[in-house]
Amino acid sequence: MGGGGGKSYSPPAPVAPPPPDPPKEVEGETVELKKARDNERKAQLAALGRESTIITGALGDTSQANVNKKQLLGQ
Repeated sequence: MGGGGGKSYSPPAPVAPPPPDPPKEVEGETVELKKARDNERKAQLAALGRESTIITGALGDTSQANVNKKQLLGQ
């Protein structure tokens, strides 16, 4: 049923973009090295910001819980 038989059009194959430019030298450092150093610095600053919220060490709270003593509510 109606195979068409007409001309089919296919667009030309896309041309691949040129490769990216190599990293530029910036005062003896490559851009990639500078980005890596900045990321490391940001990670260290972020870790320092969370340091004050960590109360226990790697082993957790090792003190004995006081669960046997009866208490009145509010005291």
